[in-house]
Amino acid sequence: MASGRVVKALVVDDKYLIRKIYGTMLVRLGFEVTEAEDGEVAVNYFVEGNEYDLVLMDKEMKVMNGVEAIRTLKTMGVKEKMVAITSDESCNEAFLEAGVDAFLTKPVKFAELTSVLKTFDLLN
Repeated sequence: MASGRVVKALVVDDKYLIRKIYGTMLVRLGFEVTEAEDGEVAVNYFVEGNEYDLVLMDKEMKVMNGVEAIRTLKTMGVKEKMVAITSDESCNEAFLEAGVDAFLTKPVKFAELTSVLKTFDLLN
C-alpha cells in the first residue's frame, strides 16, 4: 500500500451485488471500503467530512448519476482520484468534462482495476 498507510475507497453503484464485487476486489488489495448506493449519498459522505483516496463511480443510478456526482464533487474541490465505471463507452466524454481521472468498462476485471490503481500510485 502506498506509504504503508490505510488507503480508503468509496464504491458508488446502485446495485448491491456490484458494490460487493468491487469492494471485495479492493479489500483484497488492502483498501478500506465504504459503499454508496447513488451519487447523492456519495456527495453527502464528502459533505460530512469523510475522505477517500479513490472513488469508483457507476454512471447510471436512480437518484444522482455518476457524471453529476463527479461534477458536484469536483466543484466542491474534491481532489481524490475518480474512476468512472460504465458499460456505455459513449458517455466517456461527459465523464471527462466532469473531471474523471480514468475509465473502466463493465465487467471490471481484477487485473484492469489493479493496473489503474498502479497508475495512481495507490498500490506498492
